[in-house]
Amino acid sequence: MKRKIYKPSKRSNVSPFYVMDLLQKAKDLESQKKVFHLELGEPQPKTPKKVLNKAKELLFLKIPGYTPSNGIIQLRNKISEFYKFKHRVNISPDRVFVTTGSSGAFLLSFLLNFDKGDRVAIFNPVYPAYRNILKSLDIEVVEIYPENTNGIIDLTSIKKKKNINGVIVSNPNNPNGQVFNKKDLKYIYDYCVTNRLRLIFDEIYHGITYNCKATTGLNFGDEAIIVNSFSKYFCMPGWRLGWLVVPDPLIENLLKLSQNIFISSGNIAQFSAIEVFDCLDHLDKIVDDYKKNRDIAIGILKEMPLLQYAIPKGAFYFYINIEKLGVDSSKLIGQILSKTGVALTPGIDFDRNSGSKTLRLSFSADTNTFRSGLKILKKWYQENY
Repeated sequence: MKRKIYKPSKRSNVSPFYVMDLLQKAKDLESQKKVFHLELGEPQPKTPKKVLNKAKELLFLKIPGYTPSNGIIQLRNKISEFYKFKHRVNISPDRVFVTTGSSGAFLLSFLLNFDKGDRVAIFNPVYPAYRNILKSLDIEVVEIYPENTNGIIDLTSIKKKKNINGVIVSNPNNPNGQVFNKKDLKYIYDYCVTNRLRLIFDEIYHGITYNCKATTGLNFGDEAIIVNSFSKYFCMPGWRLGWLVVPDPLIENLLKLSQNIFISSGNIAQFSAIEVFDCLDHLDKIVDDYKKNRDIAIGILKEMPLLQYAIPKGAFYFYINIEKLGVDSSKLIGQILSKTGVALTPGIDFDRNSGSKTLRLSFSADTNTFRSGLKILKKWYQENY
């Protein structure tokens, strides 16, 4: 037998992103029945018209091909101004790097801050790409689990972990919609500074909060890395634009990494994104629609008493404990999808220990679709439980 030349590296053997697998199954099912996409982490409606019109205009202009690896200065200036307007912090545009989505920002920030064998703490439930990108870089992941059924995270539990080199905090959190207060965020910031730990704040759901405001890590000082994105609040999913804000000592090496790994982000996407900062009132109205959907969900979920959850204060997800149903979440979600056309996300993406007992329900769809899907889900629940 001829020996195979190729086999994948050990570092490439990461866990799949189960929600993407589920999305494909849901898309395949659409040829047979109507599917209600309550699994997607994607805003509705999508990109503001002013951004789309700018992109159309740019298609006919001879704009440069590659842009600077840290992003065009016009967009970095807009991001800097946005922090001053929204959070009253002054950030030099030199510290702002435009990236190929938040995924590019995570890869760059992990390479920038950690070496092989370093240990980085994450708080479950958590966005799975942290874990998988870190693993692919031979960085050890230290997982911190909640001590409650609703998946509520306690940032002060970090003090139980020794010999770590860094910490990642998602605020607002995906998947449970938790928004950390200033006291908790200051605790984690001061703890990391005191113990010389690299701190990365994932703030890609900033702007999407309900009856509260998410505080940026920049409010506590310059000793943290900030990740943000144009995909969620700014309603530009698929344009693949994110950004980093980094301390001054990291600028030079981050630029070199950006130049060699990505060269630059898309030029039309960057020039178009400048316009989105003139659409904040429109974007805030979309957040009002998310809140309407959230409140609809609260009323309907009350009629499914075996489900346990905390009411999300940010992002656009419910993270639901289904332990009382006595069935694995992946199996349950498959049954619901095939019987009703309602697509949900299994919790295994977000928590490897307890994810089989949880699922994520997104309420970012348009209100009519969301209400209809949730009513169908309630009907299925009442027929089976």
